[in-house]
Amino acid sequence: MNEKPLLIGRLAKLLGVRPDTIRFYERSGLLPKPSRAASGYRVYNDAALNQVRFIRKARSLGFSLDEIRRIMNLRGHGKETCRSVIAMAEATLAETEAKLQELSKFKETLARNLKRWKKKTCGSIAAEFCALIESAG
Repeated sequence: MNEKPLLIGRLAKLLGVRPDTIRFYERSGLLPKPSRAASGYRVYNDAALNQVRFIRKARSLGFSLDEIRRIMNLRGHGKETCRSVIAMAEATLAETEAKLQELSKFKETLARNLKRWKKKTCGSIAAEFCALIESAG
C-alpha cells in the first residue's frame, strides 16, 4: 500500500485521469466502491489502482466498457468461464483483424493522398481529407 492514503484526487493523478472518471467507473460497476475515511473521502487501495490501469489499457485496445465488465467478472469461475473467455477472445481476434485490415487500407490511401497533397497548392485538401475519413471502412 502507498504511504499516504490514496484519495480520489491522488488516484486520478497517478492514472492521468480526472476524478470524474474514477467515479464513473464506480457507478458503472467497473470499480468496487472504496472504503471511506472518517471525513467521508473515498480511500482507494493498490488493487483499485491496478484495476483502473487494466480498464484504461483495455479501452485503448478497443474494448467497450461492457466487454471490460464481462472480462473482469469472468475471472476465476471454472470451466464454463473458460469457454466464455475463448469465445470472447475469438470474437476479439476477428474484430482486431478486421480493424487492422481497415487501418492498413486507410494508411495506404492516406499516404497516397498525402504525397499528392504536398505537390498541390492548398485549395480543397481539407475537404478531401474529410471525405477520405468518411469513406474509410
